Amino acid sequence: MKNIFLLMIFSIFAFNVSAQEDTEEPLKGKNGQLILPESGEIGLGVNMIPFFNWFGNAFNANTNNQFASGNKFFTTFGNQVLMGKYMLSNKTAVRVNFGFNLMSMENRTYVQDDASNDPLDMVIDSWKFDGGTYTLALGYEMRRGKGRIQGYYGADVIFNYQNNANTYSYGNGHSATNMIPTSTNYGTNLDGNMRVLDNSGNSTFGFGLRGFVGVEYFVAPKLSMGCEFGWGFMINSTFESTISSEYYEASTGDVMIQNSNVAGNTLFNAGVDNLNGAVFMMFYF
Repeated sequence: MKNIFLLMIFSIFAFNVSAQEDTEEPLKGKNGQLILPESGEIGLGVNMIPFFNWFGNAFNANTNNQFASGNKFFTTFGNQVLMGKYMLSNKTAVRVNFGFNLMSMENRTYVQDDASNDPLDMVIDSWKFDGGTYTLALGYEMRRGKGRIQGYYGADVIFNYQNNANTYSYGNGHSATNMIPTSTNYGTNLDGNMRVLDNSGNSTFGFGLRGFVGVEYFVAPKLSMGCEFGWGFMINSTFESTISSEYYEASTGDVMIQNSNVAGNTLFNAGVDNLNGAVFMMFYF
């Protein structure tokens, strides 16, 4: 009988607490707009670090103000970061962060034309680089707070992929009378009459887990500024790649192609990013 009585008291208390949370008056602005995000709403965010860099450059003679570039969205995601959330309830959300950097470059250099006796005659060597870095983070977030200041915490699963390709072309060709043609060394360590044509397939795949904690301050209805810190680990594996080089084989009179393999590697790192946390602006609708 005593146990039944205690169970009834506990049930009434739990019901009262639940009813109080359900009937809690939502926070509103001066014109009656709801300030905090609600269940079913979507949040879109932008990284504020590029803006801070631009703002700093505006006051220092346009010196490259990169103090904030250690931001975790720079080191993990790159400069271009899209942040998204979906509110499962008023206090929980799933989130996704996507970062990407793409780069394509061609470097052209004039070198002496070996087939001409005129020192002013030139041919062109070129180096072309194509690369990209892509990172996706999927996470679950829980929130606390009743006013404009909202604390949150949770965890992310992070996937990272990076690839780059280097291709080279040369204006002077190999021949029996020019077995070591004049060529530009684009950091490829020219060795005798051998020169690199292609260094591609350098691909890295990464996986990581990261716990985070942050604070959002709602400066206006559905508009917040926030900062975030975290701890996590990342494993990056670089796959084996192939370097293709050409050289002149005097015994056969042919230009030969040699392929050599470069072994892959694995990198593990872990630690806090408290000094490299994210600073962002988030919109909910």
